[in-house]
Amino acid sequence: MKKLFSFFSIIFLLSIVFAGCQSSEDISSPVSEELEKRPGNNNYCSLIPINETPGEASCVELVAARNQVIGSVCVERIGSDLKVTYTITETGWSITKTHLAVVGNKNHFPKKWNGNPKLNHFPYKGIHNNVTSVEYLIPINNLPNKVYIAAHAKVENCDQNGQPNLLPEFPDDANMTPNWLPSDLTDYTVKATLNFGTYPGFCVDNSRYIGSGSNRTVDLLSSYDEMPECTSSEIFIEKPENLDLLNWIINNRQANWNRAVLQAVIWKLINPSGTLTGWDTSTVSSGEWKHDPILREEIISLAIAQGEGFTPAVNQKMLVLVYGPGDICSPQRQVIGIEVPVEGAAGNCFTKNAWGFPFENCPVPNKSAKFGHSWARYFAYLR
Repeated sequence: MKKLFSFFSIIFLLSIVFAGCQSSEDISSPVSEELEKRPGNNNYCSLIPINETPGEASCVELVAARNQVIGSVCVERIGSDLKVTYTITETGWSITKTHLAVVGNKNHFPKKWNGNPKLNHFPYKGIHNNVTSVEYLIPINNLPNKVYIAAHAKVENCDQNGQPNLLPEFPDDANMTPNWLPSDLTDYTVKATLNFGTYPGFCVDNSRYIGSGSNRTVDLLSSYDEMPECTSSEIFIEKPENLDLLNWIINNRQANWNRAVLQAVIWKLINPSGTLTGWDTSTVSSGEWKHDPILREEIISLAIAQGEGFTPAVNQKMLVLVYGPGDICSPQRQVIGIEVPVEGAAGNCFTKNAWGFPFENCPVPNKSAKFGHSWARYFAYLR
């Protein structure tokens, strides 16, 4: 059972009362749209190479969807080249795309502004027709003895008939223009126009300025994805453990659950300590936050009773978090939750991301490092 905070104390004065999901100035991060160039959160500064002897052939696991070992990535010195071989060993899986980068300095990996890998800019890549093996030869004469390898594959599984895809892939270079309180979507707080579609949604946090009508670079994260590990002073979402409840709510919405009451529900479940004040009290009688607080608590009680561990089925909806610009732990603008249809297996097949790295039920300590706050990883090799 999830514990909900019941305190909502006034933190700031009247000048910042509406600093959350509305059109006032930003009070918690720079107003400038200049992207924050922060380094990725790599756990290990000095990786232990996967091979003890220079040039020695060595393999790591090919891991799909964070924890499914479906094959291997093997590295071997062949003359002045490095041979990198992807191999699928698990039945039902195949490779449809690969992206590979081998660098002498881990800072030279192609990355986005938040430290996540920019796959389309990896120097070695290919499209494959559901193969089980892919091989690359990489010239390495101009690289130092210790190199860093990022081996990504888009893999497909055709043995998971009827399962929902809760970790969809989003474009590397997404941008969004949010529209606050859209007149054509009166049941939603935000209309998010992205470069690949338009989606209804709500504000997730109530501390940052939304920047209505301002186009910006963003990243997207499924509410079923791994949440970032932020410090106590850098909060992405205050209570991510309640995201399953929100997914239950958007799939069981009743006709009298208007956008004001749902927005209040979301803030109380996800970001109860935000800087916006007055939205949660029983004295709300006018303005954009006017709602029935009794109904709000009834919705929360229903969600706690019926939504624990909820996962949507195919053709239902899931909440996708849109954030940016800035690092995921300190985005400069409002984090928005949009409703995205849950897709099933196209042709009874699932597509997943896979990365090569040492994995023994979890990433082997000091043998790989993360890109930014994503689960994507790279490893080191002595050539």
